Amino acid sequence: MKPLKNILAISGRQGLFNLITQTRTGILVESLKDKKRFTISAQQQIHALDEIAMYCHDGEKPIKELYEKMGHSLSGEKSVSHKAKNDEIIEAFGQYVPNYDEERVSINDMKKFFNWYNMLSGHEFFIMEPKDSDNLGEEIKEAGNES
Repeated sequence: MKPLKNILAISGRQGLFNLITQTRTGILVESLKDKKRFTISAQQQIHALDEIAMYCHDGEKPIKELYEKMGHSLSGEKSVSHKAKNDEIIEAFGQYVPNYDEERVSINDMKKFFNWYNMLSGHEFFIMEPKDSDNLGEEIKEAGNES
């Protein structure tokens, strides 16, 4: 899975943004949707995705962990659309965040959760990369078969 530390949500703007660099007066970001770059001032509210959490009955769960599990179970494929019927969204959300706090998590939070996941999925954030140790094991097997 690609790291989410440079992926930002910006208040007042739809979508997600990739942090490019800091400027003297703010930051330079690039939209994941259309790749347009622009500067965001230091006065705007900016949230890094790996710092956002969902309210659950047993405390707050980092969205990063929820997305990792979801991406693994869906093999990196997209999930339910944020434009689906509310019943479908609630059912799917309960599947991926089974102990969410119904009083503190609104349908709009759920829609944003799926919208962001699907956007990241479209940019292959949840493709599981093989670990080097797995490759090493295969190389050892192949070397043993050659002898």
